[in-house]
Amino acid sequence: MATNGIQFDCNSESELQCDSWAKSKNTVQAVILNYFKEALEAHPEDFSGDVATFKKEYDKDRACFKLLIYRDTLCKGFSVAFTITILNKTYYLSCINTKELRFKEGDPPQKIDGSTSDVIFYQKNASKGDPSSFVFESALGQGYFLAFKNEDGKHKLTLKRPEDQVDERTHFRTVSKKS
Repeated sequence: MATNGIQFDCNSESELQCDSWAKSKNTVQAVILNYFKEALEAHPEDFSGDVATFKKEYDKDRACFKLLIYRDTLCKGFSVAFTITILNKTYYLSCINTKELRFKEGDPPQKIDGSTSDVIFYQKNASKGDPSSFVFESALGQGYFLAFKNEDGKHKLTLKRPEDQVDERTHFRTVSKKS
């Protein structure tokens, strides 16, 4: 499996046990863009529900995510966790349930046992015709994807179960940034 120039062999022997993930040493630093070319901006300190919004003009310190890559035994997609460092504090994106997202302070776990996880998202190509467009399926709620919704004039990050095969609100692009 290859993405962003990094390759993994899902069938290779490793310390992974059945139904588990282990953090690899590989990461991708990227800005996440939605269908409207707005960048995802993190606000982990905001408890009003605006923890992650999309903006045309964004604060680069709040928009440059580190996608931590996990090796897994299930191979449902490219397993990633979203982290960001703001004011010398690291946060990771977590699913509270199948519809709510929050940032938690700290680093995500090195190893995750089981077949579900609140921090893992499967990065998959959104369509065969556009290799630069991705969807991110939650490993906690099968069939739920990162998406954006319009609320109070803002595009907010949410989890959504798409009703159609083609739902641009679940499609994202990653623009790689150098550390």
